[in-house]
Amino acid sequence: MAGPPSRTGLLSGHGHRRIMMNSRLKNLLDEGKPAFGIQLRFGSPAIAELAGLAGFDWILIDTEHAPQTPVTVQAQIQAAGCTPATPVVRITRTDPDLIKLYLDMGAMGIVVPFVNTPEEAKLGADACRYPPRGSRGWGPHRAAGYGLFEKEYTAEIDDVVMYVPIIESAEAVEHIDSIMAVEGVDGCIVGPVDLCISLGIPFRFDHPKYLGALRRVREAGQRTGKPVGHPLLGSMDDEENVLRQVEEGVRLLLVGGDEPVLKDGLRRAVEALDFLRD
Repeated sequence: MAGPPSRTGLLSGHGHRRIMMNSRLKNLLDEGKPAFGIQLRFGSPAIAELAGLAGFDWILIDTEHAPQTPVTVQAQIQAAGCTPATPVVRITRTDPDLIKLYLDMGAMGIVVPFVNTPEEAKLGADACRYPPRGSRGWGPHRAAGYGLFEKEYTAEIDDVVMYVPIIESAEAVEHIDSIMAVEGVDGCIVGPVDLCISLGIPFRFDHPKYLGALRRVREAGQRTGKPVGHPLLGSMDDEENVLRQVEEGVRLLLVGGDEPVLKDGLRRAVEALDFLRD
């Protein structure tokens, strides 16, 4: 009769290292496949877990536009760890200390807004990697299993973590080739609203100026072999529409967020029952 599991085995960290350091997002992109994610602003670990269980490849925890705290961010990273989804954090600015904080929690990717020059891109990319490849300070306590596999984490994480700037200004579009050429930049995401505003055409996503800027970003991604991201345009139920965007180079697909999903679901429920109020 088999005895109880070894306590040493339970705390060896080997199996957990494989789980915590595996990035479904990076694996898909390395295979040339699209990866679809959802943006989370409510700070709910339950929603993060549900998104992963529902089948999203990655979750984008937004600290730029939502009142998130380090505690809520870590809780969502931990919740995502119960699923195949890769946890990525969208920070507020290019700040090596913020990058280190969230990577040490176990984030497998960092998304940074308003990266306008290759110098800014290099600062962020370096902050995601340990010397000699970068400048990240050491202290990955939760990310390395609270010390269970810190040597393995330190040796391997630089090849797994992703640094992705957001392109959302006319200046960034002008520098897109040099930004994407920076070593350690693993792709980019277009911020459509801010980019349109920067171009002087707010919310005009069908304007030739915006479409031209978007084309320049996609072409830079194709030249460098790095993925480009964009919120999904049009209906996700239209397969031809989705395939067209993927074929045009969009592989980091953002397909909504917790706010719009809940809003739309609640609104549909109320509208369906509104006849009872007549």
